[in-house]
Amino acid sequence: MNIFFRLNRLRQIRQAFGQGKTLLSYLPSRAWIELTDYCNLRCPLCPNQALPKEAKGFIAWDLYKKIIDQLSGEVFDLNLFHRGEPLLHPKVIEMIEYGRQKDISCRIHTNATLLSESLSQRLLDSGLDMLSFSFDGAQPPDYEKNRFPARFEETLEKIKTFLALKKERGQPRPVTILQMIRTNPADPDQQLKKFLASLRTLGLNRVVFRRPHNWGGAIGLPAGSPLSPEPLSACTFPWYALVVYWNGRVGPCPQDFFSRIILGDLNKQSVREVWNGPVMEKLRADLADRQYGLLKPCDQCDRPRRQTFSGVPLEYIKTFLKENLLGYH
Repeated sequence: MNIFFRLNRLRQIRQAFGQGKTLLSYLPSRAWIELTDYCNLRCPLCPNQALPKEAKGFIAWDLYKKIIDQLSGEVFDLNLFHRGEPLLHPKVIEMIEYGRQKDISCRIHTNATLLSESLSQRLLDSGLDMLSFSFDGAQPPDYEKNRFPARFEETLEKIKTFLALKKERGQPRPVTILQMIRTNPADPDQQLKKFLASLRTLGLNRVVFRRPHNWGGAIGLPAGSPLSPEPLSACTFPWYALVVYWNGRVGPCPQDFFSRIILGDLNKQSVREVWNGPVMEKLRADLADRQYGLLKPCDQCDRPRRQTFSGVPLEYIKTFLKENLLGYH
């Protein structure tokens, strides 16, 4: 997908969002497909453990292929994860490979605890464009509190093994990112600098620090989080993104952890029918008018309460533009 297509699509999105259009001529440029909502960890900043066990599952192969076929030529990138650990899905490699066959850039975000040398080799062979590791803490006590019951040294060794294998091959893909949530955004201390330097030596491409978010009000934010008490902007997600849960139901954004807004069902509908369906049309209209009081969980979501530029939170604007214009580098 060349840069001219991307520029034109971003222009279309900006124009449609700015004008408050509710019916769109294009399909989403970014999509999340939840391979599973099962997870092997119980992290305090994630509400996954509150999901009912009887409602959990894995996306079916035929449904996945049907969705990919409809998104081909439209999406800039595909996030093959949402509420669970994607490496739990037994066909995760085949799903990456199928997406790449359709010329879709694929991304995985993982807690890395399930990485083995053989799985790492298969991921390197799959054509995956981006692999993001969720690793919250540069020291064992912090990490093991945030990523319970994972063990610091065990997970770190798995990440290092992956990076070493990639470096040994001399291949540029996947771009590797270490994502850390920091409740205190102060300057990195010497311990953190040393920790990150050891990974960069092995070829880690990027480190991303993120502030915690509240998953549409599903969890509380740490004390002192600098947010406005009232929404500052209309949420941009419904003008460029779509989330598909493992069972084929569709939501408007990844912040709606408990799928309280359901736009449609891809077992019965096409992506285009859901994207411009009546539920999405009304959602766009309400958000354009900033009628957050009519929408749950949007009324409790912290994202619209953060400082933005053209609807994108300022803390993400650089990454947003880079990834949408140039892909993963």
